[in-house]
Amino acid sequence: MADDDYWNTSETKTKAFSFDDDVLTPQEILAIGQKSYPGQSENVFTSTVSNTKTTLLPLSSLVSSKVLDLILLAQSGKDPKDKPEPEQTVAVTLKRLILGRSFLLHTHRSLKSKTELLDGAVAIGDGNAILTVVLFLIQTLNKKLVYELLSSRPLALNHYISFLQTEGKITDLTDLLTMLGRSPEAAVYQFQHIVNTQGNSVEGLLRKLNNLLSNHFNQPGVDTHQTKMVTDYVKLLEWQKCANKTELNNKSTLHCLSYCCTHHWNEGAGNMMSPLTLCQRQQVTPLQYDWVVLNVHANSNKWDIVESLFTKKDWLGRTTVSSHIPMETLLSRLSELSASKQMLATCLNKIQNSEDRLRLAQKYKVHSVVIESLAKQKDRSTLTNYKMTLNPQSEEYILADNTLRDASIKWKN
Repeated sequence: MADDDYWNTSETKTKAFSFDDDVLTPQEILAIGQKSYPGQSENVFTSTVSNTKTTLLPLSSLVSSKVLDLILLAQSGKDPKDKPEPEQTVAVTLKRLILGRSFLLHTHRSLKSKTELLDGAVAIGDGNAILTVVLFLIQTLNKKLVYELLSSRPLALNHYISFLQTEGKITDLTDLLTMLGRSPEAAVYQFQHIVNTQGNSVEGLLRKLNNLLSNHFNQPGVDTHQTKMVTDYVKLLEWQKCANKTELNNKSTLHCLSYCCTHHWNEGAGNMMSPLTLCQRQQVTPLQYDWVVLNVHANSNKWDIVESLFTKKDWLGRTTVSSHIPMETLLSRLSELSASKQMLATCLNKIQNSEDRLRLAQKYKVHSVVIESLAKQKDRSTLTNYKMTLNPQSEEYILADNTLRDASIKWKN
């Protein structure tokens, strides 16, 4: 039979319905709909009622509305699993954004809706939400318009500036700040970016910073302190270029001074590598100079240099301390560097206030100064107790004992 032959053909078996599948794809439906069966006439939707009249049957009587929808969907090229995107209000979008759920920003097409999104994120104060909305505005609006919106919303502006800094998008950052009338600030960001990304290439740094200096920092309105800072740094790079020492490339002034103190201490003033020459060139303060010299030579156990620099004889022949470092800071650092008790005692005797001198002498265990201070206060009881904490027969113990026996001191207890 013709019907049996048709169902038994290998071609039909290959393309037959799979009853294991729950849903036919639109492509399968179309393929079946376009298949011509043996003995079937071309017009399958017509029926001959008489020799002269043909009646069209309703399509719904042949194909269900569901199948018809699938056929039309397949012809449109869309995926049947796709669902129409629901409209999201600003409140819903922000809520889903903050909660970490899926959200749709592109459904907000009008400027009013986008502005409400930005204001809503700012009102909530969530940094991630603010930045997400700002980046969406950057993608979908004119940059100039976005910058105008940000200019009246400092919180959103600061988040965007921080983002541009972190991502190293210095061109966008410069454009933004310049448009907002903050050119000096843009110049500082450019300076930081150049220094952080150029590496150890002194020549490359010099070229870029000289260009930045002439085009941005020497313009009206730029802070003179910032201009001086960049100018001094350029001068330091020029010195490093002449020094031609790889270990000094792109290092700080104090690092370079430390190098000169270590390797060129005896160079005379006027020599490029002399510590004094570098101090004059880079305007190193006396306090900075004293601190670097102290640490360099103390760490190298060159205490003779330290003592020659920080002590001197007064007009009575007594040794006294001369330093720009605050005395308590100097004492603390000398103790950390394991300075001699004699050096510490010299520093302590420089302190005018007797209470402070005694307190610091006890803190750093400079026994000779403690004993002398208690003797001046005529405090026999405290000195007696202090003597008991010292090692018997030690130099300090004998000094304390002899002081207590001194008949010339009029003890108050």
